[in-house]
Amino acid sequence: MSKVQVSVGLLAVSLALLIIYGADAAAAASSPSGTGFLPLDEATRGAGLGGGAVIMSIAAFVIARKEPSGIITALLFVNGGLIIAGMLVLIGQGALASENAEGAMRTISSTIAMGAILVGLGGWKAATDRRVAGRKEQATR
Repeated sequence: MSKVQVSVGLLAVSLALLIIYGADAAAAASSPSGTGFLPLDEATRGAGLGGGAVIMSIAAFVIARKEPSGIITALLFVNGGLIIAGMLVLIGQGALASENAEGAMRTISSTIAMGAILVGLGGWKAATDRRVAGRKEQATR
């Protein structure tokens, strides 16, 4: 199994975790009891699903950083963008208007930063892939 295949696998699992996280958070927000379909509280859901997805995405980048792959770049952008979009939805729903607005702002800000890191890694990967492709093209001339 190649480094690219391992990285794509990690990023696909990360994306699945983020989708499950978002669906569970949406279910919790629309439920009168405030619980989603997973038996997890908000902090556990964020750390386990969201944190796990970020860690796996970073690991995928590290594993395949020297291997050109457009799919890895795209999945890094998607995973980071999904995290940022989820936090923007929370802001739009008035998450900062709660009693614990300061704590919510800290959590939202740090989560947006994690999403931005993944988007940044996607940009870094895209730039690295272009350099590698340019070198290979020059070597064949």
